[in-house]
Amino acid sequence: MNFKIGFILLVSGIISGCSMIPSFWDDNEAYGVAKVRHSVDAINCSGNYLPQVNALVSDIRFLQLYTESKGSDDLGEMVEPMMETAKGLANKDENVVFCNIKKKLLVEQSATIADATMERF
Repeated sequence: MNFKIGFILLVSGIISGCSMIPSFWDDNEAYGVAKVRHSVDAINCSGNYLPQVNALVSDIRFLQLYTESKGSDDLGEMVEPMMETAKGLANKDENVVFCNIKKKLLVEQSATIADATMERF
């Protein structure tokens, strides 16, 4: 009988101890990153891509403001160059080759940010 009570106390102590480990996971941040990746993926360089790029800039701005408000300096440092890449594409006349180059960079940048965000515990 004492073994069962001891075992129950041990298990409940372990479970409650795990709840004291801080978690850096944030659903809103993960959603913002996924939304940015989706917007990058949706850019079609062969057509009128400026509305898609403007939507991407808006999504990146949301992520910038959220990470800034939360104090996620590591993500902020990665989001800033991505914003510059997206703005460079938004401020240039439509050019398929230029768009494809910028989109490739945006895909890489968004994947890096997603890896950093999604691997948090």
